[in-house]
This record gives sequence, C-alpha cells and structure tokens, in this order.
Amino acid sequence: MTATRRLGFRAGGPVSLTAWVLRSLLRHWDLLWQMVATDLRGRFVGSSLGLFWTVIHPLVMITIYIVVFSQVMGAKLAGSSDRYAYGIYLCAALLPWLAFQEVVVRLTTIFPDNGNLVRKVAFPKVLLFGYVTLSSAINLAVGLGVFLLAMAVTGHTFHPVFLLWIPFVALQLAFGLGLGMITSVLHVFVRDTAQFVSVAFQVAFWATPIVYVESILPVWLQRIEYWNPLALFCRTHRDIVLQGLIPSAGRTACLVGLTSVTLAIGTALYRHFRADILDEL
Repeated sequence: MTATRRLGFRAGGPVSLTAWVLRSLLRHWDLLWQMVATDLRGRFVGSSLGLFWTVIHPLVMITIYIVVFSQVMGAKLAGSSDRYAYGIYLCAALLPWLAFQEVVVRLTTIFPDNGNLVRKVAFPKVLLFGYVTLSSAINLAVGLGVFLLAMAVTGHTFHPVFLLWIPFVALQLAFGLGLGMITSVLHVFVRDTAQFVSVAFQVAFWATPIVYVESILPVWLQRIEYWNPLALFCRTHRDIVLQGLIPSAGRTACLVGLTSVTLAIGTALYRHFRADILDEL
C-alpha cells in the first residue's frame, strides 16, 4: 500500500475528499450554525454594543486606509490619478488576507482549544474546521460590505465583473481551510507548530505584495514572487476590483487546483490521524 493510500488518497482523489468534508458539514448544519453563532457572540461577550463591533472594526480600519492614507498622508498609487486608489488597492488584498490568516491561525490550535469537544466520541469533530471558517467568512462579508460602501461614497463605480470577486475570496478562505487542517494535525503532535505558523505569517505578509506594489521589487525578487500563491490571490483580487478584469482560465485553474490539493491533503491527514489525535489529547 502506497503512502498516499495510507493517508486516504483513494479513488476520486481530491474531489472525493473535499466532498466528504462537505457532506459532513451539511449533515450537521444545525449544530454547525449554533457553533458559529456562539463564536460570534463570544467575541464580544459583556460589551454593550455586542455584534455591532463586527461593523465598527472594519469601518474604522477601512476609513483609515482609504481616507487617512489618501487625504492626510497623501499616499498615491503609481500610474493612477485617483486620490483614493492606494487605499482601495490596499483593502482589496488586505481584507481577504486577514480572514485567510485568521482561519489558518485559529485552526492550528483548534484541537487543544476544544479538547472537551474532541474527547466526546459522538461529536462530529470535522465541525471544528467548519465553524471557524464560516465565522471568519461572516466577519469578512461584513468587512467587504463596509469596503463596498466606502467605494461608493468615494465615487467609484463597480465593474460588471465585480461579482466574480466573491468566488475568488471564498477560494482563498478554502485555501486557508486546507492549510489550517494540515497545521491543526501537526500541532497536536508538534506543539511548536503554532509558533511556526505565527512567524511564517509575519514573513509571508511582507513577502506578498499587500502594502506595496510588486513592480518596486528587484527583478530577481519578482521572479520569486511569481511562484507565491498568495501573491496570485492578491493580483486576482486587484484585477477584479481595480480594473474590472476577468482572471484568465490558466490563473483560475491554478488557484482552484492548488486549493483542491491543499484541502485534500488536509482532509487525508485528519482522517488518517483522527484516532491518534484523541489519544494525544
């Protein structure tokens, strides 16, 4: 038996493994939604404004980036006369990045953090992956809504292809889910994994053109950046939001393939080691 078969790669490959996750989540949809609601309320428990903070946080952040950066600091985007262009350029990639980072970081420690649930034999443990991802997706949706409102207030029109942004944002979250599943399993057996993920995100943030324009990099760094999948997500978000460009079939296939394989590896690792995870905890 090959190593891939031992990890769960049988007939159907990534598609069958991803379908297994989706079936598991849909089978327990009511419980999943209760966990998401509890998670969202728990973030602001005891506060007077409650869930309204989910609007305040992105509102303040986007106002700073779009208004303060543009009006006060005079930040400009090379090649554009639009005074708000840099703020939009920044938010188009930063908002999906923050949600993606949240998914991976929270999932990395999901088993130790929810040891009481993991030890319950009847509890469908795959829901832990789903509720974190869905909770982050809801927060991101609020942030994107505030961002679109800010674009409208500053006089920007929406391109007809703008709706394509939604599936690509969802694709980046799915990529984060796959990575988070991998790191969650690793963290059970190697407890330094969480610290490594934290450091890796600090490096990845500055290695990805989120706050800067890729063209300012030396040529040799641009060649390396070409192979950075997170940079590819950033380019796609900005092409859609800033220029109204439809991502090429090749780029779309690359991102879908990368996400599918990552999800398949994460699912296979979890299915193979789920009994050992319970023993370790």
